[in-house]
Amino acid sequence: MLKQNNARWVWLSLLTLITSCTDPIEPEFEFREGLVFVEGFASTAPGASFVTINTSAIEFGVYVVNFLEGASVSFENANSGDIVPLIEVDEAYVPPPDFKVAPGEEWKLTITLPQGKRYESLIETVLEPVPISNIEVVYDSELEFREVFGGTFVPGHEVLVSFEDPPDIDNYYYWTYRTYENLDFCEKCINAIFRESECQNLSSGSAGAPYFDYACDSECWRIRFPESIAIFDDRFSNGKSTSNLSIGNLLLYTKEDMVVEVQQLSLTPKAHEYYKVLKGIIDNNNGLNAPPPAALVGNMFNPDNSEEFVFGRFTAAATTTASLFIDRTFIEEEALERRDPINFEPTLNSPFPPPATTEVPCSETRYRTAIRPELWIDQ
Repeated sequence: MLKQNNARWVWLSLLTLITSCTDPIEPEFEFREGLVFVEGFASTAPGASFVTINTSAIEFGVYVVNFLEGASVSFENANSGDIVPLIEVDEAYVPPPDFKVAPGEEWKLTITLPQGKRYESLIETVLEPVPISNIEVVYDSELEFREVFGGTFVPGHEVLVSFEDPPDIDNYYYWTYRTYENLDFCEKCINAIFRESECQNLSSGSAGAPYFDYACDSECWRIRFPESIAIFDDRFSNGKSTSNLSIGNLLLYTKEDMVVEVQQLSLTPKAHEYYKVLKGIIDNNNGLNAPPPAALVGNMFNPDNSEEFVFGRFTAAATTTASLFIDRTFIEEEALERRDPINFEPTLNSPFPPPATTEVPCSETRYRTAIRPELWIDQ
């Protein structure tokens, strides 16, 4: 998944910088194996909270970060003492689907790694949300230059938001979003067939195609996440209207219609400073897919070892959302994702173990859902 790859490159793009919990600094830093990277959000919007934990490694002479499985992860309400366990789903740890925080509450993140090492965050206070007054998208056939697509300008939609900034208070904003595109095929098994809820490798000597496609047996939507960071502070616009602020680009990966759900987060000053430094690292290194050797320290720490650096941050934030349906029927440019010819598993005289399969369920993950987006329009 694109998001999984981006998450890995995010942390690789973090390895030139260490910050204290208050003021960012830029010391020398040497990449090594076994470093822990944490990214966590607790949101007032149900379904928007998550934690990722990655560890650094050197594989075949290349710096990489890999998702750390088997950790015990929980959110703790510092006011009430309530603890909310997170479960591991699709290279992330997530709370129950209806979990949400509330303005005024104080939360922290606790992590215990499989070998027993513990990490905690400093306590985060949830601020009051600021409503989004409007969102819109503007299509551009040459929206953004991308080396990964052959060094060319690629098409897509620019996302714009408008909001009323509250007066007499400093406000700090962070935007993220989720997009939903209809899926026709839920699995592609490479040198494998789909059995017992997974792709199972063909035995050596088995005759078959290099891949088989499996259609979704119900409506299903692919979920994508941002590939950049969008932040803003009201230093020069306190109490004023902000209109059509660009907060991200939706590249034309497919020509399927899309629903975009924008989330506007209200951050504390310390959280904003962290993401400001992170954005600078990413922007200076050509986006999330660039792998410069650096890292960022936020508000995570090891309670048993004050000398250990723990990279990343836990943020509890008030969130407002707004959604928009995007009709892409009449776009003429070619989609960026190339689709291989469709190839179904044979159902008659099949050489493979029964039952012959052409459809599979739409598994519910961070990157896929069978829950119909609220603004979806059938066309």
